[in-house]
Amino acid sequence: MANETGSITDAAKRVEDRIDATRETLGARVKERAGQVADTVKEKAATVRDKIRQTDWDDVMNNVTGYVRDNPGKSLGIALGVGFALGVLLRHRGDD
Repeated sequence: MANETGSITDAAKRVEDRIDATRETLGARVKERAGQVADTVKEKAATVRDKIRQTDWDDVMNNVTGYVRDNPGKSLGIALGVGFALGVLLRHRGDD
């Protein structure tokens, strides 16, 4: 019976060791993947930042102004929709 108890204890110890090893391996993989994701996000953010810096905002403003003049009804509808959505979002944030 002592051998059975020893065998069970040894088996339990081996299982615990495998769990610990798996946890360490997964932890390292998660950290590595998180680092890769962070690098990708940094690259995308740099690309967006550069694109914003290169944008000719006068052209953007002229395009928006031209669209509003050509489509006053649609522009008003868009403005109302955006205003409503922002109002709903901001009102709910204040309730927290």
